[in-house]
Amino acid sequence: MALPDRVGVVLLHVRVEVAWPGDSAGGWLAADIVVPERIGTGRVPVLFCFPGGGMTRTYFDLSGPEEFSFARAMADRGMISVLVDHPGTGESFLPPGGFEVTAATMARVEAVAVADMVARVRDGSLHASLPAVANVVAVGVGHSMGAMMVTAQQTALRPYRALGLLCFSTRGLPDVLTEAELAAASMPDGGRAACPSLAEVRFGVPFVRVSAPRDGSAAAGALSRAAGRMPATVGMQSMLPGNVAAEAAAIDVPVFLAAGDRDLTGPPEDIPASFSGSGDVTLHVLRQTGHHPFVTDASAGLYARFANWVDALG
Repeated sequence: MALPDRVGVVLLHVRVEVAWPGDSAGGWLAADIVVPERIGTGRVPVLFCFPGGGMTRTYFDLSGPEEFSFARAMADRGMISVLVDHPGTGESFLPPGGFEVTAATMARVEAVAVADMVARVRDGSLHASLPAVANVVAVGVGHSMGAMMVTAQQTALRPYRALGLLCFSTRGLPDVLTEAELAAASMPDGGRAACPSLAEVRFGVPFVRVSAPRDGSAAAGALSRAAGRMPATVGMQSMLPGNVAAEAAAIDVPVFLAAGDRDLTGPPEDIPASFSGSGDVTLHVLRQTGHHPFVTDASAGLYARFANWVDALG
């Protein structure tokens, strides 16, 4: 089963059926399962990985030097990674509703799908080539907007034992917002009701393709190959100050935070305060690093620190 370009892992593909509110036809989420050649008989961490805005699930298994692939690095530590495309991105279904596809709706649909996948990993029904794993430790992992969604998933349905949130903060991107967007963020609901109209003005289309850097480097090439569409209204919410502040404060499981000192998040040291409900918050600051640590020299240190953190979960 091992792929020649991913020695030591097995790559499986699944489509997980989902129900979308108001759509009798339903839809599906596309997912890749990156599996170690040997699965332990004890507790097995299963990482459910959601990409940021404008990236597909392959962001967690970037092609290029070995260190680029988060999922392969975790497989080397005996962990299973499930890489998931958000609705409307990658190979997942395109939900109806256009700009009315909100973060709250998407989070609940994704949380239900994750809970279903956890149950199917346990009983061996998720994929014919994946044996039953009785002792699953489900960890939600998200990068950027994907970290916002993992936070919202946890408050919606609590599918995870712990969260790994990369390159994300609840401060949003205030430096690039218009006066109207900043004004909406100051409303009692944090601008959530206004997000569809704000997204239409800013992006013009409900699912927008975000360009990856193109400078001829291996890193830029890897990011370009992983690029895709972003649900505009969800992306708009991620940009607003306080995007999921209430949800973050309600998280009561262990949280691993990582951000670069040149990231879009603002000072990394300020991020943990948003997760005041968790009694176990770990911060890993990536020096000389921006928003995409997987394609930098900081990746190996990040992978080792994160894997050690997962191994230490009770």
